[in-house]
Amino acid sequence: MFVRSSVLMLVTLMPLIAGAQARPAPAAGTQTFNFNDESHRDTVTFMLDAPLEVINGLSNSVKGSVVVQNGKATGKFSVPVSSLKTGNEARDGHLQNDRWLDAAKYPDIVFEFKDVALPAALENGKPLKVQTKGRFTIHGVTREEPVEVTTVYFQESAETKNRAPGDLLRVRARFRIPLEAYGIKRTEALILKVGETAEVSVDAWGSTQFKL
Repeated sequence: MFVRSSVLMLVTLMPLIAGAQARPAPAAGTQTFNFNDESHRDTVTFMLDAPLEVINGLSNSVKGSVVVQNGKATGKFSVPVSSLKTGNEARDGHLQNDRWLDAAKYPDIVFEFKDVALPAALENGKPLKVQTKGRFTIHGVTREEPVEVTTVYFQESAETKNRAPGDLLRVRARFRIPLEAYGIKRTEALILKVGETAEVSVDAWGSTQFKL
């Protein structure tokens, strides 16, 4: 009798246990993912392709947040100009001086977006791709640019804890930045060495437990 009762209880609880393990992301309410990886594993890469030279750069300093509420996303990211590296110290100095990005006067590159409609609800491990626009502030100039974004939501698990605690949101983005539109002038001597447009890619991870 005891064995039979135990089996019946287990059968009754199995759907509840399975449901707890495969809980979906909340359809309503608010989720906030902060981006501030102290291990500096996030990446922002850029490429300037010119006739005589290709410049590749990298930053591992990304800070920001994404708020998902009622099927829409709002967020803001910043990258310090001083964190941009090209593998050449002299060139990095030129990049940050007052003729280029002017890190002293404009220390951060900022990207913002508001109320971007998601094509579906966040679902564990399922990518969502969005074609949208965002506001970039670079060198004291703010402009709207098209952006291609892919996000993947991960519920906290033993595997995801190896990356970071909490529920995670991976954000990958691609966009183009026309330098002169942001007041970044190429001298005649640099036109053949510095491309007129920066091709930028971002790969960053946010967590519900990261602090800003």
